Amino acid sequence: MKAQTINLDKYTACEGCDLLLPIVESPPGHSTVCPRCSTTISRRSTHSIVKTLALSATGLLLYLPSTWLPLMSIESFGFSESANIIDSMINFYTSGYYFVSLMVLISALILPLVLLSLIFTVSLHLRLKRYPLYLTRLFRIYIKLEEWAMVEVYLLGIMITIIKMMGHSEIHYHMGMLCFILLVITSLAITTVVDKDFFWRTMERGEAGEKGRRPDFEIMEGDDSVTAAEKRIQLCHICHKLSPFSDAVCPRCGDTLHRRKPMSVSRTWALVVSSALFFIPANLMPIMQVDFLGMPDRSTILDGIIYFLHTGSYGIGLIIFIASILVPVFKIVGLTILLLSTHPRSVRFLKQKTAMFRFISFIGRWSMLDIFVIALLTVLVDFGFFSSIHTAPAATYFCFVVAFTMLAAISFDPRIMWDKYTPLSKDKDHD
Repeated sequence: MKAQTINLDKYTACEGCDLLLPIVESPPGHSTVCPRCSTTISRRSTHSIVKTLALSATGLLLYLPSTWLPLMSIESFGFSESANIIDSMINFYTSGYYFVSLMVLISALILPLVLLSLIFTVSLHLRLKRYPLYLTRLFRIYIKLEEWAMVEVYLLGIMITIIKMMGHSEIHYHMGMLCFILLVITSLAITTVVDKDFFWRTMERGEAGEKGRRPDFEIMEGDDSVTAAEKRIQLCHICHKLSPFSDAVCPRCGDTLHRRKPMSVSRTWALVVSSALFFIPANLMPIMQVDFLGMPDRSTILDGIIYFLHTGSYGIGLIIFIASILVPVFKIVGLTILLLSTHPRSVRFLKQKTAMFRFISFIGRWSMLDIFVIALLTVLVDFGFFSSIHTAPAATYFCFVVAFTMLAAISFDPRIMWDKYTPLSKDKDHD
């Protein structure tokens, strides 16, 4: 079979299975998908820079009123209490739940502002055709942090809080609620319009200083199953640029390069086991305490789910059950299955296992839903001796579960499941 020389810049590799693929310019609004494991390689968007700039500017304008202005107020027993995002974070801190307070502070307050500022700066520079050396670093930070911002989960927490209190109190909505809803819509819109590959290519073409021609490599004609590792090249997980094994740093974004994520299996095992251990007290211990006329009543996560079911709010009960119990269990069990399959290097059901990993990575943040609901309730329901809601110890353990399962998904490298995949074993695999 004849060998042909291919330019490294015209190829990429799949993050899911390391399959070497030519870069394809898909039509706007469409995605390029790996033919072997179905992982999305790229997603095109029209006028990405202008749209991203407009949306990020809008988000920055909405940020202050959505976080500082009251979201809503509740009237009950002749008392009235209002709440905003900052109040809920401060309440956790003053109650001694420092890690919970830190999680809420980072995911609902700091990171949304940081991400909006970063993507606004990057898109503004690209729009003005200015390419300072720090621009790629800013975009790299944006990509690494975007998974940890959870404003959409907080909004769902607000909706559940409203439904929970609707039958017991009079609820009034304020301007902060409208601003926060618009902020969430804007943030979600940014994720759909930003064309990351186009951003990277634009920055690379416009950066001052020529990095030189990228080395070529040889590939056999008709060989459609060669991987990047087989050609001694590695993929940057941030900007998806290929580089030889000899490169320690990505020439485009500056991120550290690795053939596979360092200590992927051992780190993921440690995080999964820790998550499983914290999951036990997170569900057995009370997560919330309701004081009514001086009588405390503590409830676990399951108690809260049963409450919604008994009151006829089946949809809300199902949402909390999925987010607070089913999602953590699925992540822990799913990652355990993936880890166990890496030791014997099983080549069975690789496509299904890779799809499961993608789903695990996607659903991780939604487990914070219960924490956000409690954050709002502890501020809104504070009527002294008559009635008040407080955080209970399980909240800290539950936050550990959320953080560790998300870190476990980040640490795991799905390509190690495909490293022993050969054409001889292809027929034994799934379809």
